[in-house]
Amino acid sequence: MAAKKNPAARRAREAARRAAAIERIGPRPVVTPRPRTLHSLKPPGAYYQEWHTPIGDDEDVLGKLAEDFGADSGEVFAMSKMLEYRTIYGPKVPFAAAGHLDVILQDSDLVAELQESMGSTADDIRGSLHSLHAQGLLLVDDDGSLWMTVPPGTPLSAPGGQWTFVDQKLSAPAMEG
Repeated sequence: MAAKKNPAARRAREAARRAAAIERIGPRPVVTPRPRTLHSLKPPGAYYQEWHTPIGDDEDVLGKLAEDFGADSGEVFAMSKMLEYRTIYGPKVPFAAAGHLDVILQDSDLVAELQESMGSTADDIRGSLHSLHAQGLLLVDDDGSLWMTVPPGTPLSAPGGQWTFVDQKLSAPAMEG
């Protein structure tokens, strides 16, 4: 006759296995949970006050705007940028900050410098910088300058869950007027 399975004995064996593993390799390191999107990090400043959420399929949205305003309209261009940003930033896009980052990258030599040192294309560099921005490692300050930052909830973040602005990478672009 087959022996009945004893759930208590099985739990005891599993607990003993886990205890032996912890003794062998040590406890698991404590990992600080990080929010997954820039929006959930709640970055400070004027550029992060408004978040846009484009609704609908990319082609449908662009098709409707092209029908209403014309394929070469500013509305279609702005929405195509918004939809591009959505793939990087997630469903909520800091359109002012992301657009300003593009202006900074267009008006400065940063992309060219990184292209030369990294051997990547300008589009790859731009995408990488937007990715760093989406992770909260680059932020646009209220004056329009670009800063390397440390988001709250990371090992090197400021006490009390505050953002740390580490190093200004670029000054705000000069305004034409």
